[in-house]
Amino acid sequence: MNDATAFLDGFKTDPYWWDAAPRPRLDPEPLPPRAEVVVVGSGFTGLSAALTLARGGRQVVVIDSGPPGIGASSRNFGMIGRQLKHDFADLIERVGLERAKALYGVANDAFRYVVELVEREGIDCQMRQWGRFIAASTPRHYEGVARELEARQRHFGHEFAMLPRQRQQEEIGSERYFGGGVIPEHRMLHPGQFHLGLLGLVQAAGARIVPETRVTGMRRDGARWEVRTSRGMLQADHLVVATNGYTGPVTPWLQRRVVPINAYLIATEPLPEATLARLLPRGRGYHDTSHDMECARISPDGSRLLFGALTGYRPQDMRTMGTRLRSRMVRLFPDLKTVRLSHAWTGACAGTFDFYPHKGEEGGMRYALGYCFGAGMPFGTWLGHNVALAILGRGGETAFDQLALPGRSFYWGRPWFVPFYIAWLRWLDRRDGVRLS
Repeated sequence: MNDATAFLDGFKTDPYWWDAAPRPRLDPEPLPPRAEVVVVGSGFTGLSAALTLARGGRQVVVIDSGPPGIGASSRNFGMIGRQLKHDFADLIERVGLERAKALYGVANDAFRYVVELVEREGIDCQMRQWGRFIAASTPRHYEGVARELEARQRHFGHEFAMLPRQRQQEEIGSERYFGGGVIPEHRMLHPGQFHLGLLGLVQAAGARIVPETRVTGMRRDGARWEVRTSRGMLQADHLVVATNGYTGPVTPWLQRRVVPINAYLIATEPLPEATLARLLPRGRGYHDTSHDMECARISPDGSRLLFGALTGYRPQDMRTMGTRLRSRMVRLFPDLKTVRLSHAWTGACAGTFDFYPHKGEEGGMRYALGYCFGAGMPFGTWLGHNVALAILGRGGETAFDQLALPGRSFYWGRPWFVPFYIAWLRWLDRRDGVRLS
């Protein structure tokens, strides 16, 4: 199949999620002259903070430069798990057991919070306990997955099972891997619907949403903030910045400390149920252990495959990126060589230089961001809630509060070094013997 026939008529570069959960086009309300709390960003973090604050009796204004949730919150993979970028077993060796348990325990708290939020509030987002399959890209990686999951089970009671290579067809219809680990408790959901459900709760709680309004500056004036926007200025007692991969020069201190990283996903045309059952027989979301990671899941309605790869690669037009992702998908699943794409899209997540998510305060500005790809939904939602608790004087402390958000002298917000970092990750994969796409 050539590039011209790889796409359906009506191919979209908007996320597949927007078909069922289009971004709401809210009419911008008049900007109020002041608020108790201004939240910049209307993704999971900003809305979660706004929900807790509004229900706590605070007057909240949420400002976004576009429609609510148009960034990564409505563009992501849709998996809820318990993980950091750092393996728990490695943390034990580096910082000791008690500190490792405190840091990794935050992942447990975030996972539990989001699952309970969806269930308690009745958010209709097709959340189901499908579980996760971690495919080992080399025999050594298989041993590493077993070591990591055994440590989590020993200290936190997390269930898991290891499947050797001769049984991996129970989880994935590919010969590329060397077995892997199954985590049955992880959930998958429709991120666009989850975001719209959260937005509805925030509006019902009385917070004001101000979309299509760009923040152009902010200044601390005594006990208050002056927030300048494209539609005027307002004052606030508290300021929360929840911009993650879209953090810009308006907050230079944060911009120097988070690195925007583009993630890419494609959706196939509708596929026969039997085809999807061969690809992912148990319906679990999957990712591999290579540094240049690939991932896949079945759409919530069971109609098509969603596939992700090339995280951090330089953005190109989405037909070009879609073609590249499709080639990698077909190398993994040769049965899809004649399948066309209905969607290809990207969104900006954010990394940090220490590979931890961060929540904190700088000069009176509160923030939560830097989820390091793959954990933005649980961490963003939970840390936004905890930022709000701190403003309300109800605690909100986490193990991440003890971590300073590091910067680098060579970085001022333009991630010029990311292509070199990606090349280094691919070199690590070659060194490890990973079969590169």
